Amino acid sequence: MKKLLVTLAAAFASYTALAAPVIQLPAGPIYLEYSGQEQIAINGATTFAGTKEINWGVFTVTALTVGQVSSPHDLIDKKDDQAAFFNNIVSGGQITGMFYGIEQGGASAGNSFPATKGFLDLYWRDLNDLAPSSTSTGTLPDIRCGFSCAKGFTEGTLLARLYFDSGMDAFNPLNTITGSQVPSTSGFNGLAASYASVDTSEKGAWTDTLDSNWFTTAQGSRDLRFDNVYRTNTAWNGAPGSNILGARVNAGSGQSYALPEPGALSLMGLAMIGMGAALRRRRG
Repeated sequence: MKKLLVTLAAAFASYTALAAPVIQLPAGPIYLEYSGQEQIAINGATTFAGTKEINWGVFTVTALTVGQVSSPHDLIDKKDDQAAFFNNIVSGGQITGMFYGIEQGGASAGNSFPATKGFLDLYWRDLNDLAPSSTSTGTLPDIRCGFSCAKGFTEGTLLARLYFDSGMDAFNPLNTITGSQVPSTSGFNGLAASYASVDTSEKGAWTDTLDSNWFTTAQGSRDLRFDNVYRTNTAWNGAPGSNILGARVNAGSGQSYALPEPGALSLMGLAMIGMGAALRRRRG
């Protein structure tokens, strides 16, 4: 029995030595890049039975790079002198995710394809324990296993659950996502933008880090900003006549988040210092 316990302990020690730990995020602005596949319902169709969902998809984060903040306090770019501190697979793991529950939004000036509600879940996928995931498959894989479940993308360690938040659509505060083109069977190539906030009721490894209130909107402070391109991908279409269209989604100007740091705060003036103090009080 003692010999068996020693053997098991040794095996466990060997496994934990090989395991890729969840990547920790540095302070300050971070620029994220990603790619994925999605489905979009049109003409009154839905992408998940029993719900009003019109959009869902999966993605992998391809790189994380230290960023720099542009003025006003709403845009983040990659720092030219910084290499990525995380690269998909190369860094020993993957950051995968799923977005779901997005519904048709209300009419709004300048928002051709409005959407509302929706969640986005981020996961750390240890490649010593789980097989790599890929979004480059040519045909729709049978991966969706539930409303918030997608095989290969919602496994591993939960990093954070986000919800799409208002603020991007200045003319309709109920909309959470703006789209430049309505998807159609004849093809489409559009730009989407949104803000997101962290769902603190679902504790993940990055929940506290991402809960930053970094972006300021007319509807309040938000934690993340998303900007991406969505374009036709017929391989992810639903059954013929289902009015469910496939699309490829890629980072446009970047999927990004930022955290205040002392140097940045000193440049942003007393208003941002006050915002940081409010954040500290809320967490205290």
